[in-house]
Amino acid sequence: MLAPLADGFPKLIAYRTLVKYLFLKEVKVKSRGTYLGVAWTLLNPLLTIIVYFVVFRHVFRVEIPNFLSFFLLGFLMWTFFSRTVTAAATCILDSGNIVKTSRFPLQTLPLATVLYNLFHHVVALSIALPFMLVFWGAQFTLSLLWVGVVLGAFVCFTLAVALWLSTIGVFFRDTRDILEVGLPILFWATPIFYSANMAPKPLRPLLAANPISGFIIGARVALLDGHAPPPTELLSMALWLVVMLGSGAWVFQRFSPRFAEEL
Repeated sequence: MLAPLADGFPKLIAYRTLVKYLFLKEVKVKSRGTYLGVAWTLLNPLLTIIVYFVVFRHVFRVEIPNFLSFFLLGFLMWTFFSRTVTAAATCILDSGNIVKTSRFPLQTLPLATVLYNLFHHVVALSIALPFMLVFWGAQFTLSLLWVGVVLGAFVCFTLAVALWLSTIGVFFRDTRDILEVGLPILFWATPIFYSANMAPKPLRPLLAANPISGFIIGARVALLDGHAPPPTELLSMALWLVVMLGSGAWVFQRFSPRFAEEL
């Protein structure tokens, strides 16, 4: 299962200039004709964070220590994931002209989508992290290295989902519409503004089965509790990452030769 991943990686390295061009194109196209440009991608989650924080902290009064850091980290990770997979569902279709007329590793298209959203995620996190450490209860310890490890694994997991959805989106054009319904459901099934132990016991196995939950919990443990994620969480993240990345690379390689004729 991992063979397609090993075969595709050298091609992406060889075509790194193309990946850079596609990434810069995404940045320019998305900010063209706007006054604030890429700042809109930060303002949108910022305003959403403020609304959710006021509602769950001061209206529903969720009693979680260091709630702003707790919520902000989870919400930023969710925003990166949801934006990336939504865009990935149509990234091949949106580039139909070059797919049909040029020969290049098609993996560069979902990869560029991931990198574009990762750029905004890194900017937002680099702004939020100092406030978390100074004012909002995050722990400044060596465990911050684990935050980087978990976030790196989460980016790879998101790339795996992007490979799956970019493939499915070519053959099933309703994919993006389904995501518009499914992602809000997944949002509420992910412990972003609540902790997993606040859920009723019958629902906790469902939360545990949600792969995004493990990454968010692992990053929170490292940032807010100041120690490494539990071995069970690390094992869960590793299994999800290997299975999804290996299968995503295989599925994409298996069906990508048919993309041009389907467009």
